[in-house]
Amino acid sequence: MRNHYIIIGTILGLGLVGVLIILLTVPSKAVPGAATPTPDKGENLHGNSIDGQIIFSRLGYLWSWRGDKATRLPLEPGPSSVAGNNVQLIQPAISVDGGKLAYIRQDETFSDLWVANSDGTNPRNLTNYKGDGTPRSPEFIASSLWAFSPVWSPNGTEIAFLSDVGTDDLALWSTDSRQFSRKVISKFAAGSGGLLRPNYIPKGNSLVVGAYQNGKSQVYSINAGDGSNNQLTNIQDGAYDPAVSPDGNFIAYIARKGSSSELWVMHGDGSGPILLSNQASRYPAWSPDGKSLAYLAMKDGTFDIFTLKLKADGTPDGSAQQLSSGAKLDGSSGISWGR
Repeated sequence: MRNHYIIIGTILGLGLVGVLIILLTVPSKAVPGAATPTPDKGENLHGNSIDGQIIFSRLGYLWSWRGDKATRLPLEPGPSSVAGNNVQLIQPAISVDGGKLAYIRQDETFSDLWVANSDGTNPRNLTNYKGDGTPRSPEFIASSLWAFSPVWSPNGTEIAFLSDVGTDDLALWSTDSRQFSRKVISKFAAGSGGLLRPNYIPKGNSLVVGAYQNGKSQVYSINAGDGSNNQLTNIQDGAYDPAVSPDGNFIAYIARKGSSSELWVMHGDGSGPILLSNQASRYPAWSPDGKSLAYLAMKDGTFDIFTLKLKADGTPDGSAQQLSSGAKLDGSSGISWGR
């Protein structure tokens, strides 16, 4: 599995546009860091106005979109364990109350779970997954671990995340949000491809995930208490990136269709799927009031943020609006919309 990550990272670093588009629209178990340019700290992005804030990854840094502009958060990736490699900050997750931020610091052959205030202050790591020995050595690679896709529990006391602790694939774990105390939730799909992007269901004690079975990912719910699962989608080419609405009534997700990916929404029990956009999309995120979705969509060969208002029945309320323009966002790195 680790060789698979290194190969993907190498391809991304080569800047092959055709391959890049495919890799960023197909879910991957991990995408190691590649050298990226450093954005100017004073640079702003401008566009339409939103309520709350959307945090996203761009050029390996985390940015916050508030009102009609985005600025870079004061979070520094720090030096890599490998000379010439750039660390990337990816996969942000804002807590339900809007006060805290979880994210991933990704190095070449390992990644760690970090938390900070949602304005980017007071960052600290919860995991320490760097391997032993000399970087890039077999010992180092074998002892390094991955952490990916953090998400806050509804009450903010726990963070669920994916990791390959004791498995060849990413399984579902959780930790206390204040200090690291790892416990396994489920190793479902370990051995068949692993899991993708967990998301808590606001009511009850369950999460939704993308899970590989028979070579394709589908959306499942997983009980955090006993690890039992229930399949919610059955899409011919696969489904992933589930995101549950704040009231728990709807689940947005991405459905694979041939070589593209479409944005859909369904009821919380998996019924009544509705196509929202056939534009190549990733990582839907609900607004805090549950009336809109933000998502990454490809336009002119790169990813930007789009928003779409929804009616009470889950159907689109007007056309999608492009929030950023030409921002060249990290399409596999996710977004989060919070207060």
